[in-house]
Amino acid sequence: MSNYQVGGYDLEDIQHVMLVMMKDIDRVCQENSIRYILDGGTMLGAVRHKNFIPWDDDLDIAMPRDDYDKFISIANTELAPEYKFECMENTQEYPYNFGKVRAVNTLYVEEFTERLNINHGIYIDVFPMDYVDVNNQNKLAFVQRNIGHLTQLKYAKLHLRNKIKYMPFMILPLNAYNRMLRRLMTYSLKKKTIYVQKLCHFGKNKPPISIDMFDNTIRMPFGEHEFPVPQQYDSFLTDRYGDYMQLPPVESQQPCHVIKKVEI
Repeated sequence: MSNYQVGGYDLEDIQHVMLVMMKDIDRVCQENSIRYILDGGTMLGAVRHKNFIPWDDDLDIAMPRDDYDKFISIANTELAPEYKFECMENTQEYPYNFGKVRAVNTLYVEEFTERLNINHGIYIDVFPMDYVDVNNQNKLAFVQRNIGHLTQLKYAKLHLRNKIKYMPFMILPLNAYNRMLRRLMTYSLKKKTIYVQKLCHFGKNKPPISIDMFDNTIRMPFGEHEFPVPQQYDSFLTDRYGDYMQLPPVESQQPCHVIKKVEI
């Protein structure tokens, strides 16, 4: 038993569901030559703990945009039937600019999205990494700002934000905002630059990384399994977290999502 509880469940039991789901995602990616890496705190967990960070309540992976689009096209036929991939391209009320693989026979209801008509199972976040032109910072900043504005409009359309503030701009249907968001996020796709960035996560953009990080990977132990991380994981994690082997203060060692209901 861990020291952490989420929704009345031991966090290790929730992490176990994510880990089994991740093993199936890894199978699909290997069978279909889809590039991905563990992302963010999940990569940090692999390097520092050889597993989840003990208090981490989600699991993140990232894919180059072209691999992400391929994953969209095959996920719901190739994944085991107990899993479902939802994203703004295939689910009407799905709010995010990135996708989630869900364990459909579970519940992991987040406060932010509890009223939406989407699956609410335990999930793994799947982030598209979009090509960016780092030599044109003005254009990149313009793209990032407008992704933020359009995402807030989408949230207002879904009643996740106060609609009154955004009412003058809410004249288009939801799928129109999604099309504009995709166009912004993929503004450099045809150029295939050497850098990619998590444009989908507006307001939380991390530094661009080299596309080589998806081509030059190693498989690192993660619990009972192994998943890919960049060979350059040290520079990736140092850029994100500084001295990443140093544990944060005890008061920061807590699950971070607001989960209203859990069922395994």
